[in-house]
Amino acid sequence: MSPNTVAVIEVAAVAKRYGGVQALQNASLRLMPGEVHMLMGENGAGKSTLTGTLIGTVRPDEGTLRIRGELVKDHTPARARAEGINVVLQDFSLAPSLKVHESLFLGRELTVCGFRQVSEMRRQASAVFDELGVCMDIDSTVRQLTRGEQQVVEIANAMLGKSGALLLDEPTAAISHEESEKLFAVVQRLREQGWAILYITHRMEEMRRLGDVVTVLRDGVVIDHQRLDAVTDEQVIAAMVGRELTSLYPHIHCNPGEVALEIRGLCTPDNKVVNASARFRFGEVVGLGGLVGSGKSEMMRACFGLLPCTGSIMLEGYAAEHPSPRAMLMRGMVYLSQDRRGEALALSRTVEENMALELLDDPAYAPLGWLRKGKIRQRVTELAQSLALRPMRLTARVEEFSGGNQQKVVLGRALTRPRRVYVFDEPTSGVDVGARQEIYGYLKSLCEAGAAVVLISSDLQELINLSHRVYVLNAGRVAAELSGSELCETRVVGASFGQTQASGGQPARTSKEPV
Repeated sequence: MSPNTVAVIEVAAVAKRYGGVQALQNASLRLMPGEVHMLMGENGAGKSTLTGTLIGTVRPDEGTLRIRGELVKDHTPARARAEGINVVLQDFSLAPSLKVHESLFLGRELTVCGFRQVSEMRRQASAVFDELGVCMDIDSTVRQLTRGEQQVVEIANAMLGKSGALLLDEPTAAISHEESEKLFAVVQRLREQGWAILYITHRMEEMRRLGDVVTVLRDGVVIDHQRLDAVTDEQVIAAMVGRELTSLYPHIHCNPGEVALEIRGLCTPDNKVVNASARFRFGEVVGLGGLVGSGKSEMMRACFGLLPCTGSIMLEGYAAEHPSPRAMLMRGMVYLSQDRRGEALALSRTVEENMALELLDDPAYAPLGWLRKGKIRQRVTELAQSLALRPMRLTARVEEFSGGNQQKVVLGRALTRPRRVYVFDEPTSGVDVGARQEIYGYLKSLCEAGAAVVLISSDLQELINLSHRVYVLNAGRVAAELSGSELCETRVVGASFGQTQASGGQPARTSKEPV
């Protein structure tokens, strides 16, 4: 890259305050053509605010913004889009009922004399996917696509306009390993075409694989900016969290006891789960792996009573013939949904209200239906402090918190009452490295205290390094049960694709004891 190359977009000395919270302070960022710029930082560090400044949804209190060297004083989302500054957020903006080619041209249809040029729009839609090197059925409706495919459609949507910069916010947070590989290929292709890429992630392996430079935010301040070939992972992590971290994955002592939960011949009417059987014991972490749509989440959702099912479910030796969330909670099983915004939280309510929900029918906190608000607040405060909730504002609405801190609220509610079986469904999706380590610490504490812990995860390293045993699902069926030296990335991936004998490769580094 020539030293005289002009940045596609840059901000300098940007500051933004929300009430008493300083979201950004003297922050600067430059996105250069043909470069993948990694933006790292803990949840709440200011990444979303900085991204909003770039795309015109956040108006800074101080600072300047330039597009291709030109000072812009009144930046808006429309101006950003017209200048080729595009963003793909975690919450997609696609219309589910439209076909792919219709979604790409929504609001900018090609017309001649008032008539839509359907053939030309289809041709251009096919051309942009060919340019990305992606096979896509442009006549499929958006709702028929996987999340990874929808993400590619969002990127294609950006490419139909003026070329410039593409901002990707945690693009692999909710897609499979295989879809992530396809996304990486698309990012590489865009870089080769001269796009400036801002890539927000919490995953160090993605930073190394794709990035050219990295900027680290902490508490709204740019702590470090380096070319990636000049900085170590440990230095990046220390800049993010403000301290040296020990090993990300803790040693979890395995002391398997009696069978806590046993599933035999479990089936769901939609065949998302087919004749699945598994056993989960007290004092161990059991992982569930597989591709998106493999049935790993559906299996535990059915056990918890969120999906209709047939088969046998035994909880602590007693049958759960008609499971329901209320009944399973009363019997000591709790499920923490991966969709924390849609299922696990009341976003418009406060942290205190969300965390206290399971205390409302506890006689110790609500005798005869009368709430002991002081005692409830004390319990919630204790949990919030132990979970290092940031900021420590129990009366703030949950929607005001970052994804990692929202996940802490979900975990806090689950910890308000003692349970025997904990099911964590993608617990670290969209969560920063510091919060990940804290969540892993709670998994360790629960397991070593004697609880049965079930970990559903699409993150292979997380699954392998935290689990004592792993069941791998494929097309709704249990394809493999792995433990000890068998528990390695090669075998998990092979079983995910239905290979009963995945060979080759060495077990992933793990501190766990073989079972």
